[in-house]
Amino acid sequence: MEKLEKKPFAQTLQGSRIQLVMSGPKYTQQVFDYIQRDHKLGGVNYSWVESLEDVAKHITTEPEENFQEINYLILKENVAIGSFHVHSISYLDHKAEVGYGIERGEEGKGFVSEALQLVLSEMKRLGFNKAVINCDKENTRSISVAERNGFSNEGLLLQDCIENGRFRDSMIFGRLLRL
Repeated sequence: MEKLEKKPFAQTLQGSRIQLVMSGPKYTQQVFDYIQRDHKLGGVNYSWVESLEDVAKHITTEPEENFQEINYLILKENVAIGSFHVHSISYLDHKAEVGYGIERGEEGKGFVSEALQLVLSEMKRLGFNKAVINCDKENTRSISVAERNGFSNEGLLLQDCIENGRFRDSMIFGRLLRL
């Protein structure tokens, strides 16, 4: 099988209640605001962000031209409420990992599932065969999102990485896009 051709992801993905837009410098203030709202409610999205400069330097940079990582913002009524990432992209293996975060005040409303379905449709359109979710085994919300959206539990990686100063066990979920 041949390597998957690198094609650009859509700049915008439109859902019924949300819109995903490719992250960029013009969204720096909005992203900073969403992170601040999340932190005030006890959320942990981008826990290391302390300033607008942190957002500009690490989150809302211009999209990469080599399509190795795709960063979308989740907008509800044109206000950033979360982020969605396609990363660990393997064009050789036709797969990529997806990750997401939503501000605490918007959790449990189905916005992450809607964003996930938009991204999976886009990945399928581009020819990807598999999407992977890797999350902390303690993250019941992410596990729920994976299960509700047709991902299969493919295993547990013990002490897979260090997160917040401790070893983290990771649950791995996968979903085939081209059946």
